[in-house]
Amino acid sequence: MKFSVVASALALSGTAVARPKAYSHIGKKLPTTTIANIEVVDTQLVRDAITEVKKFIPLQPYLYNHVMRSWLFGAAAFNNNATLKAQIDLEAHALGTLLHDLGWDMRPDSPWVTKEQRFEVDGGAGALQFIRSHNCSKNQWDETREQWVYDAIALQAISGIPDYKSMQTQWMIKSVGFEFPGPRSPLIKDADYDSILAEFPNDTLFRGTNYTFTWMASTKPDATYNTYIQDFGTAYVPGFNATGHRLFDVIQGGLQAEIAANPGTHL
Repeated sequence: MKFSVVASALALSGTAVARPKAYSHIGKKLPTTTIANIEVVDTQLVRDAITEVKKFIPLQPYLYNHVMRSWLFGAAAFNNNATLKAQIDLEAHALGTLLHDLGWDMRPDSPWVTKEQRFEVDGGAGALQFIRSHNCSKNQWDETREQWVYDAIALQAISGIPDYKSMQTQWMIKSVGFEFPGPRSPLIKDADYDSILAEFPNDTLFRGTNYTFTWMASTKPDATYNTYIQDFGTAYVPGFNATGHRLFDVIQGGLQAEIAANPGTHL
């Protein structure tokens, strides 16, 4: 999930930019359909990604609504700016937004969640697994497209770092960022906001987020130390204690050992 708005001035304006390589899937005419009155790309890969995230509904309906809104908000922004839309890999954008929170999957038999990795890494690895295992991706998904998606998912919550990644990655992250508090973006029409929220309401997003982050801290604490999920463990999980696991603790321990060994040494 994205808690900062990350987008370059270029992305915001939709100004044309020279690309080092002409990827045929950017600006490519693809089949479309309409969801919540928003025109969206409609390839088999995208349809199957929607089917995959629908599996969240029984346990985490808020999560299904969240990923669908993220995709649709971005698609609505593109539909309102033809210059920008012509620069976007619409299928990659769909996959990057629809699958960006696979690492939130709370099902006991989740194929995406590990005990060892932070949720963004689980999500990015899961998205790559989904894409690479799909018949429709053969000869269509090269390393560059995969990297756009992985970067967007793995870096989604780290403010500032994605600013110099590709435009494709930035727009996947920005589309998720449209979810969060603040005035409605001028890039999206009010009618589009209203139709998306009517079909995929966000009335339990923050309760669901709090519940999921607390679950992560409880069930995979080693993957939450030194991340912002750590704070949810401290607040809500009995016995959770990050002390001794943080980078701060490593440096402080080394510092004390260094001073003990060389008490008269100064910087």
